[in-house]
Amino acid sequence: MVSKAPHVNGDAAALKKRKREPKDDAPLSLKKLRSKAKPKQQHANSDESPAGADNPDVKIAGGAVEVPDVPGSASAPDTSSSLQPIPEAGRDAPAPWKVSNPMGGRMLDLDPIFSPDEAHLIITYNTSLQVYSTADSLLVRRIPIPVSRPESGIELASAHIVSTVLSRGSLEYVWVACSDGRIWHINWITGAGADTPFTIEAKKVLDMTVESVEFGHATEDVLLVLQKLTKASGQIVAYDTNALSTKNGKLLHTYDDSPQLLRSSAGGRLIVAAAKESIHIGLLKTRNKPLERLDDLEYRFHSFGATDIITCLDIRTTFRTTNKGGSEIQSVDLVVGCARGAIYLYDDILAKLPSGSSISKASPIQPRKYHWHRRAVHSVKWSEDGNYLISGGYETVLVLWQLDTGKRDYLPHLSAAIENIVVSPRGSSYAVHLDDNSTMVLSTAEMKPTTYVSGIQSLVLGDRPSKESLVRRVWKTVDEISTPLVTASSPLHPSQIFLSVGNGQQATLGGGGPSTPLLQAFDMSSFQGVAKHAIARTNPTDANITSQGLPIIEPRVTKLAFSQDGKWLASVDEWQPPDRGVEPFLTGSKTPGDVCQERREIFLKFWEVGGEENSLELVTRINEAHYTNQPETIFDLVSDPTSSRFATLGNDGVVRFWTSRLRRRDGLATTGPDGQQLRSWACSRAVSLPAYGQQDDTAEHSSQVPRSGALAFSEDGSILFAAFGAASEAVVVAIDTSTGSFRDVVSGMFKGEVRGIKALSSCLIMLSDEVTVYDIVSDELQYSFGLKETSQAAKRLTQLAVNYKSRSFALVAPVPNPSQEKMRRGAKSELVVFSIDGPEPRLVRTFPQVITAVFPATGSTGFVVVDSAAQIWSVTEGAEQAPLLQPLADLGMADGEEAAPQDLVQDDGEASDEEMQDMDVDMDVDMDDDYETHQAVIAPQRLAEIFNTAPAFAMPPIEDIFYQVAGLFSTKPLKA
Repeated sequence: MVSKAPHVNGDAAALKKRKREPKDDAPLSLKKLRSKAKPKQQHANSDESPAGADNPDVKIAGGAVEVPDVPGSASAPDTSSSLQPIPEAGRDAPAPWKVSNPMGGRMLDLDPIFSPDEAHLIITYNTSLQVYSTADSLLVRRIPIPVSRPESGIELASAHIVSTVLSRGSLEYVWVACSDGRIWHINWITGAGADTPFTIEAKKVLDMTVESVEFGHATEDVLLVLQKLTKASGQIVAYDTNALSTKNGKLLHTYDDSPQLLRSSAGGRLIVAAAKESIHIGLLKTRNKPLERLDDLEYRFHSFGATDIITCLDIRTTFRTTNKGGSEIQSVDLVVGCARGAIYLYDDILAKLPSGSSISKASPIQPRKYHWHRRAVHSVKWSEDGNYLISGGYETVLVLWQLDTGKRDYLPHLSAAIENIVVSPRGSSYAVHLDDNSTMVLSTAEMKPTTYVSGIQSLVLGDRPSKESLVRRVWKTVDEISTPLVTASSPLHPSQIFLSVGNGQQATLGGGGPSTPLLQAFDMSSFQGVAKHAIARTNPTDANITSQGLPIIEPRVTKLAFSQDGKWLASVDEWQPPDRGVEPFLTGSKTPGDVCQERREIFLKFWEVGGEENSLELVTRINEAHYTNQPETIFDLVSDPTSSRFATLGNDGVVRFWTSRLRRRDGLATTGPDGQQLRSWACSRAVSLPAYGQQDDTAEHSSQVPRSGALAFSEDGSILFAAFGAASEAVVVAIDTSTGSFRDVVSGMFKGEVRGIKALSSCLIMLSDEVTVYDIVSDELQYSFGLKETSQAAKRLTQLAVNYKSRSFALVAPVPNPSQEKMRRGAKSELVVFSIDGPEPRLVRTFPQVITAVFPATGSTGFVVVDSAAQIWSVTEGAEQAPLLQPLADLGMADGEEAAPQDLVQDDGEASDEEMQDMDVDMDVDMDDDYETHQAVIAPQRLAEIFNTAPAFAMPPIEDIFYQVAGLFSTKPLKA
C-alpha cells in the first residue's frame, strides 16, 4: 500500500479558484455558452459569421449535431459513398475531412470455404468476403458486400449474412444469402457481382445450401433456401437462376418446431433439415424421365425426433455405380451435435426410414452416442475417409473421435472457443474458426497451424444468437456494450494498436460483466493480429466454471498507456467478486455490494517492452495504488509526453507520479542475464487535490458521494491538469510537474460526471454532460456544447480524443434511441471533429454501429475509429486519405501473374545460345570487359523513412511508394 501524502502547497482552502461565468449570467444549459469570447471569424465573401458560430441553439444531440450549412462540416445523408464532400467556404476554407471505408470486421459463425486447389481460404465477415492465401496468411482480396441499407418496411431491423456456399457448377463463384432475402452471386477471384443481388420474397432467410442439378442436358446451380414463416415454422424453397429473377421458387417442404439448419448432398437428391428437436430428411422422388425444369423437383420427406436440441450436423454419403454407368446413393450417415454436449451418430439412416411416397413421421431411431463436451457442440464434421469425427465447442479443444476403436485424440488449449470446422477438399487440412475473431488452418498429419488469420478481437454483439443460448444457464450473458474499448498506441510501432480483449466472445460475455485480461497487438499495415499477452490474471485451464455451473470471472483491464519512448507500458486491471459469491462474508448491515467493494483487487502494473516481437515483461506491480479504507478506483492513467513518467488519479483524491529507478540489492545495482541494468517503478510524488478542502473525510465521501476524475499532461509536460470531484462540482487543478505545487485551480467547468479532459495548445477540452473548450492562459471560455441526456452506458461510451499535429479533437457519442435504453445490436454512434481554432464542426458523420474507441493516428493528422462490429475506420484531413490496405488483386499481381516474359527463360533458368545472340543484337550499349556490377547497398533507415512515416491508412498511394523504393536502387544519370 502506498501511503497518502499531505498537501504540497499548504491549505487548499486558501487557493484562488477561477469560476466560469456564462454570458449574461445565464444558467448552465444545453445551449452553447461563451465567456470572454474571441472575435468572430468572418466569411471570405460575407460580413456575416459562419452558421453556428454564435448560434445559441447549436447542440450535440447525443450524437446529432444540428449545424446547418457549416463550412468544413459534413454529414452522411448519402449512404452510397463513405467519403462525404465538404463545401468550401471561400479561399481560406479548411481542408475537408474524410472517412474511409471500413476494414476488418467480425468473422461470422459460418464455415470458411476452401478453394478447390486449397490455395485460398474464403472467410465471411459481417460486411465483406475476404480471400486469404493459405501459403502465407496474407489477404489477397476483400469484396465488400452492401449488407446494410436505408430503413424500409422490412420487418427485420438489422440485415445480416446467414450463409455463404461455393457454387457447384462454377467453382470461381460463391452464393451469399442475407437474412432480408437478398442473394449475391459473386466471383471471388475478381469480386464481380457484389453490387447486383437477387431479391426473393421471404420474411426472413434462415439458411441456404447449393447443389448442382442436371436439367435435361445442362447442369445448373439450385439454391435450397430455408425461409421463416412464423416464429416456430419454416419452409424449404428451391430457386434456380431464372426463379431468382422472377422471385418464384418451388416450394419443397414446410415444417415447424423452430427450424434452424439446412444441408444437402448427392447433387440435390438428399436434403436434411434440422429443427430445434427434430430432423427432416427429404429424398428426391425417382422419375421415369430426367428432370427438365425446376418444377420437376419433388421430394419425399420423413421426420423423426431428436434426443436433444440440435446445434450442428454433417452428412456423409457413399455411392455405388449402376448398370447404366450412373451412380446412386448407397448409404447416408448423419452426425448431429447437441446443446448439452452429446454427439449422436445415425448409421445408414435411409435404411431405417419407412418406405412410402408421402410425408411421414418415423418412429424414434436409436443412434450411437458420444459424449465428451460439457456444453454445446458448436461444430462436428466427418473426416474425408469417414473413419473420424472432428468436433469442437466452448472447451477450446479440438476432439478427434476414432469410430472403430472409440479412442479420442485432443488438440487442447486453443485461444478461444471453436465455432466452425471445415475439412479441406483433399482431406489434408482442417480450417478451424475460433470465436476470438481468428481462423487457422491445421495440417491433418501433424496438427500444426499452417495458416493463421486474426482480426480485431474486441467484444462484439452478433446478429445471430450463440449456440450456448439454446440452453438456459444459471447466469446471464452480457447483452450490451457498456464500456469503451481500452486502446493504446506505441511510438515504436506507429502502425500497431494495442487493445484489451478477452479469451473469445463466449468467455467475455460470461456472467458478471465483460472480462478483458489480454492485450492484443494488431498491425494495421498487414491487418493482422501479431501478438497477444496476458496482462491480468486469466483462467487458461479447462476448469473455468464452478461446481454450480457458474463461470469464473476474469479481471478487466481499464487503463493502458505507453511511455513517450515506447519502452514501458503501464496498465490498470480490476477484479471484484460477483454478488453471488460473497454470502459467507455478509455480517451486520453489510450488503453484497459493500462486501464486493471491500474485496476488490486493483493492480497498477509496469511492463518493459522488448524486441520486435513486442514482448512484455512485468517489472513492478503496485497493489492498491490508491487506497483509503478500501481499494479505490483508478480514474485515469496518463503518460508524460516528454519523459518516461506516468501519473494516476484515484478515487482517494490523490494524484501520484510514477518514475523508474535502478533496482538495487545490498546497495548495488542489479543486472539481468545479459548484463543490462534492471529497473523498478515507485511513486515519486503524491499530490492531494482540493476537491473537498481538507482530505481527512475522504473515506466518508468515498462511500457516500460518487466522484469522477481525469488527467491530461500539457504538450511540453510541464503541467498536469487534474479534474476531480463530485458530479457538477469537479474542479480542474493545474499541477507543476517539477515541484508538485498548484499553478491554478478552475471550477464550474463540468456539468455532471467528468468523462475526460485533454490539453491542446493553450486550451483544455473537457467532457462531461457538455463539451467545453477553455483557454487556460487567457482565462477565456472559448465555446461549449451540450449533450442530450442518455443512459449510463451511453455516457460511458462518449469519448474524446485529440490530435496535436492537426490541432483538432474528435468527439464520439451514441445516438440516443428512445426505444432502446441499452447499447445493444442496432445502436449507432456519431463522430464530430472540431478544430481548436473555432467552434464550427469540421466533420459530422453517423456510423451504423456503436463506436467503442477513438484515438489519434500516430504520425498523422487524423484519427482511428473502432466500432462494435470489430471494424476500423480512418478519419483523415484533406489529401492524407489513403486505403487501409492494398490487396494483391488491386496491384494486378494476383493469380500468379509474372513480371517478366517466360519465353526468354528455359526450364533450367538459363537463356539459350540463340536467345543470347538475339539479345546481343538488340543491345544498344556496349559493355566493356572490365565493367563490374555491384549490388545496391541501401541503409535500413532510408527504407524506414519511406515506410514508417505514417500508419497504413495515412500512407501515400502504393505507386508513389514503389517509385521511392526504386529510386534507392537506381542511380541517377550523369550530366553530360
